[in-house]
Amino acid sequence: MKRLFVALLLASVVVGCREQVGDEEAIRAILESDGLFNIIGVIDGQPETTGVLVAGPQNWYRRIYRDSVVRTYEINVVGDSAYVIAKWYLKGEFRVIAGYDTLGDTLVYVSKPLNDVAERHAIFKKIRRKWRLVRISGLLLSPQSGTPAFTVDSVVVIGSSSGTKVFTNPLTFLDTSDIFYSPGETVEVRAYISVPDTVFGYIHHWKGRHHRDAMFYDTTVGYLVKTYTLTTTPGRYNAVADFIQRESFDPASSVYMAVAWGFPYIVR
Repeated sequence: MKRLFVALLLASVVVGCREQVGDEEAIRAILESDGLFNIIGVIDGQPETTGVLVAGPQNWYRRIYRDSVVRTYEINVVGDSAYVIAKWYLKGEFRVIAGYDTLGDTLVYVSKPLNDVAERHAIFKKIRRKWRLVRISGLLLSPQSGTPAFTVDSVVVIGSSSGTKVFTNPLTFLDTSDIFYSPGETVEVRAYISVPDTVFGYIHHWKGRHHRDAMFYDTTVGYLVKTYTLTTTPGRYNAVADFIQRESFDPASSVYMAVAWGFPYIVR
């Protein structure tokens, strides 16, 4: 009888371990495929050379070495709930277009090392034996080393039909039912920065392709602001408010320093 009890106990432990591994694999598959966790394509893009001094310089872009991206998923399964901390360690270059070569036909870039980390949290629930994303945080992109000369105090996202959301922490959780937006909806983003004249701000979003819009610093109200329209194509996306220290754009400086807050949204 004692041997039978031990055998049953060991069997239950083995089954439990297999189930946990299976759960983690299922959640990991969602993290790898869900558009809400596709953050690299939103901040990695080709240079835009028009409107160089609209509000901030447009003669720059990030080149992320995609083969070097390190993804880590901390998955903690507790009963029918799973708690996830996802991180992406990014390596690449921050490139500033300095002008043309002596022949006038080739762009000359100044490249600065890029070593950032992006973080997002999520909560899944097992519903009818399948894992479902029920809560998701915003996104925080920050340098792996060094301290920016500014802090982001808050970001306000105002949807013309979806209402207003105020973020004082980019890793605040949102119910997935709260991130639905209408096709083509107009969105205004306001960012309150501790020292606003030390940064240039940009909004990254997807509308058939990667778009990057410069934010304007409104001195009368003291915040950076940009209004834009969402894609009309249903899908799961991210918008990113990107704040880059102005010194980063100086070809004579080796500094690249940026902080970005991202916001998930579903167009339907």
